[in-house]
Amino acid sequence: MFRSNLFRCLILTSVALVGSVAPAQYPHGRHQMPGVHVPQSSYQAPILDYYVGQKPALWDDQQPIEQFVTALGKRSWFRVDYLHMDFERPGNVLLGAPLLNVTDPLLVADELAGGVTTGVGIIPSLNGVDLSDNSGIRGTWGLDLQGAEFELEFFGTEEKTDSLSMTNLQGFRDPLFPELGTEARPNVVVPLLTNGAPADAASANYLIYDQSYSAELKAKMWGAEAIIVEDSYVPGDGYAWQWLGGFRYVAFEEQLSQLGQFNGGLGAAPATRVSRINSSTSNNMYGPEVGARASIVHRKFTFSMTPRIAFTLNDHTAKTQAGPLTEAAVSATNPLRSFSESNIEFTPLFELSFTGEIHVTPNFSIFGGYDFMWMYNVTRPFNNIRYGSVPSAAGAFTPVVSQNVDLDTFYTKGLSFGCVLRY
Repeated sequence: MFRSNLFRCLILTSVALVGSVAPAQYPHGRHQMPGVHVPQSSYQAPILDYYVGQKPALWDDQQPIEQFVTALGKRSWFRVDYLHMDFERPGNVLLGAPLLNVTDPLLVADELAGGVTTGVGIIPSLNGVDLSDNSGIRGTWGLDLQGAEFELEFFGTEEKTDSLSMTNLQGFRDPLFPELGTEARPNVVVPLLTNGAPADAASANYLIYDQSYSAELKAKMWGAEAIIVEDSYVPGDGYAWQWLGGFRYVAFEEQLSQLGQFNGGLGAAPATRVSRINSSTSNNMYGPEVGARASIVHRKFTFSMTPRIAFTLNDHTAKTQAGPLTEAAVSATNPLRSFSESNIEFTPLFELSFTGEIHVTPNFSIFGGYDFMWMYNVTRPFNNIRYGSVPSAAGAFTPVVSQNVDLDTFYTKGLSFGCVLRY
């Protein structure tokens, strides 16, 4: 009896203890431990969207700048082509002053050595110097406009170099008279003006080289063109005629270097007379241009002819440097002389281009063409050197090589090959 009541008392005590430590219940089914107060709110916690606020895409075509660039690309085309160009060669240009009563063979005396004969001489010429087969590259970007097309072109060539060289001039000559030039192995002679006038070949003053002589000519060209070509009056396949206008820039640079040595027949001994004559020119032509383009258009091919003329100003610079001329080194009596002159001349520039495209796909074509460019007033280095002399004591002379800038016409022509990509 006692044990049954005791068992019931233990059960009641246990239930009471459990009830005293049971967590209190919040409204809406929430619970908290006794003594812990959590702020209550009737608002629902926010739902986080982990896709919002992430890093944007690199290219978003809905943005203004991206929309503009996308539209620009869809209206553009690009052409790149290889250039194979020929510059006008100097031709039969004699490096020296003109002579009167030239004989063949030309017998020359060295007035710097008291009028001693030096045998047969030959005047150097640039006739064998060739400036053809010059490589280059051209890139053109085109943009379709409302009623016209904009074209921006850049081109440039490598530096073309050609030379003439005569070494060991005394080899295989008479061992007793190695300083005397022969018809087979003549001395190289550069005739000089006497007091500004041509002299008779028999009595003229010369720069004489009996050891070696070389001349080197370098040339390069680059430029840019921006034009607007109006749309054809009748669109589609067939014949088309389009007017064009824009702005043109062309730069053409050349450099001529001469080196001659004389030692009076002493074989490999050091030269006792050395001449260095260098001349360089820079032609920068820029101005507006107008022209037209005649085309035959087909869905498989396009042929066109584009004549145009630019009314440019040639901002040109010419430089000449000479010395030493009578001794092996520069001295007070044999100084190094330099001349420089710049000027601006009106220079019309005419170009005629023939092009052909074969359309491989609507977006890709292969391209070929021929270009001829003619310039009216261009200065070239071999035309600017003035070979002169003035008399000095004991019947000798003092060579005076200076500069006299001359302008002449010039042309370049060549083929081109490349491809066209339309976006």
